[in-house]
Amino acid sequence: MSLIDGVGGAFVFSEDPKRLADWYAEHLGIQFEGSEEFGAFYMRYVAADPDDPAWVMDTPFAIMKAKRPVPRMTRNEGVEQGDMYGDQPFMVNLRVRDLDKLLAHLAERGVEPLRRDDEGYAVFAWILDGEGNRVELYQPRVEAALSAAQV
Repeated sequence: MSLIDGVGGAFVFSEDPKRLADWYAEHLGIQFEGSEEFGAFYMRYVAADPDDPAWVMDTPFAIMKAKRPVPRMTRNEGVEQGDMYGDQPFMVNLRVRDLDKLLAHLAERGVEPLRRDDEGYAVFAWILDGEGNRVELYQPRVEAALSAAQV
């Protein structure tokens, strides 16, 4: 029996949470609740538990005020070796329905992907947000998800 039901949330710490929340709203269309007065900007993603539809789970994505300066990466740090994982304190993975459409939208706003990969079961791309945090964009393939669910 698993003691974990899912990811409880993703929290990005920023020296200027409003500016970063505005970047996510402009570039990725995330409409945050909260305010500077509240101390965080957040969006809740809600899903029903497949084993108990009466149990609703939410996963917040929040941008919160940092208590001290946060080290930032340059565009190419860690990317030269081709490894997108393990070289920064955190990374947010955002699931998307149409990666090509989102990347075209971002390109119109001057945001180019660091890298793009096709892993068969899903396609991925990585971008830097408005403060230089690497963000993973993930589009699962429906047929791969269906076959995994049948196992």
